[in-house]
Amino acid sequence: MKTKLWIIIGLLVIFCGYFAWQGLSDSSDGGNSKASSGLLDRETFVSLYVDLEIAAERAGIGTPEYESQRDSVMAAHGTNYTEVTAMLSAYDAKPEKWAEVWDDILAELKKRKSDTTADTLQLN
Repeated sequence: MKTKLWIIIGLLVIFCGYFAWQGLSDSSDGGNSKASSGLLDRETFVSLYVDLEIAAERAGIGTPEYESQRDSVMAAHGTNYTEVTAMLSAYDAKPEKWAEVWDDILAELKKRKSDTTADTLQLN
């Protein structure tokens, strides 16, 4: 459990540190509409972030396997570094929104964990 927490914290620090230098986006709707703001919608961002967390846990951050999985995850979500960095910058500028999104991320991680546990139990 501690390892998972450190992975999550590590990814957060890496994402924020690496992408914070990019320009801040000022979206009046908090980044919930890609069409109006050019940012990923919140649901897509949460799903993407969770998928990246899972990839990091499986492959290890910074490994060639993780980098390959990371690129595949972004492509599967129809996004790229530019859009992800814009979203992170927008949330960096609005910590209250980041806190709400972080709650969504944690809820999705718990949901997927319980879904995986339920699937495992059904196999037995």
